[in-house]
Amino acid sequence: MKLMALIFIMGVAPAYADKALDCKDPLDQSSMTQCAALDFEKADKELNGVWPKLKADAEASDKDTDKREYADALLASQRAWIAFRDAECKWQGFEMHGGSGEPMLYYGCLARLTQQRIKQLQTGASE
Repeated sequence: MKLMALIFIMGVAPAYADKALDCKDPLDQSSMTQCAALDFEKADKELNGVWPKLKADAEASDKDTDKREYADALLASQRAWIAFRDAECKWQGFEMHGGSGEPMLYYGCLARLTQQRIKQLQTGASE
């Protein structure tokens, strides 16, 4: 039985591997979830690209006072925001709890909130 399953998987996998993922028009739940995960990966990479400059700016501001208040506040804010984002998105995913759409909602939320955070950090404004 295991051999039959392995043969089936080996025969079917190449057919799926040839299909390119089209995130402009995903046709099935698996594709929608993969695209949402890719959106989050892109947003997370962008956030990680913005962070070093923000941190450096905060540390530069602290040099005027010989304290780390600005940098420490920025770091605490970011850590709290990450905890919020992750909990919020887990909660939002529960709209389809246990279903195949739950991961799509979760990753979509992560991407959306991460993009919002990037804008907040770049403008220095809370939204």
